[in-house]
Amino acid sequence: MKHLGQINVSVANMYRAPEYQSEVVSQALMGEIGTVIKKNKNFTLMKLQDGYQGWISNYQWVDQNQTNLEKGCVRSHFLRIYQEPDLTAEPLRDAVIGSHLSIKDHNDGWVKITLPDGQEGWAEERAFEPFPKPGRDSVRQFAMEFLGYPYFWGGCSAKGFDCSGLIYTVYNLLGIRVSRDSWMQHRDAKFVGTDPLVAEVADLYFFSEDGHRITHVGIAIGEGKILHARGWVRIDSMKKSDAEYVAELTDTFVDVRTFFD
Repeated sequence: MKHLGQINVSVANMYRAPEYQSEVVSQALMGEIGTVIKKNKNFTLMKLQDGYQGWISNYQWVDQNQTNLEKGCVRSHFLRIYQEPDLTAEPLRDAVIGSHLSIKDHNDGWVKITLPDGQEGWAEERAFEPFPKPGRDSVRQFAMEFLGYPYFWGGCSAKGFDCSGLIYTVYNLLGIRVSRDSWMQHRDAKFVGTDPLVAEVADLYFFSEDGHRITHVGIAIGEGKILHARGWVRIDSMKKSDAEYVAELTDTFVDVRTFFD
């Protein structure tokens, strides 16, 4: 029988090796479930439901809590969970957009949360509003919400994104399933063209520093503009006549691909 674990903190780094000095390959969010592959004193190698795997600190996950409680997906970018339904109460934990939390009860604008380790707390109900429906314009608008957030290698949360982590987060939260890494996204998306200006809103721009391996990705938001995580989540341009034009992007550009028809 599979040993399943559940993330017990807002954002858990997934490391390439079982040590904090190792490269962060991705992140897992509170409530996410993974299969335990190997465990040592301080870290556990865990494979998430999307197939991605990495080493996670043993302090940041617990055995899966088998409950049939209602699940709510956090829509607010950041959420505090309190001991009582009161903003002045002592905080228990935080969560970020995309976290799936177990909801035990609803009470006057608050929801009672059962955390993966069994602790109970309260969060504001408005943090669980529905996400936009999938579509080209909703991808653009939703991605714009993350402007200014910092770049973080391996990041796929509101606490920091790498380039493919931003795409992964935006598309998956809108119900469009994409893989985690830029080369995977390039592999899975449909070819559009090699002229950056043919991109429609919500198409993806792909780049390669060595001319072979895909190393960067960004979202087309129209008129040659690209929204991407590069230092921070920002808007640049692929059009030479624009003030936001970045020559390095043109120099490393590979092609445009899409997950839309």
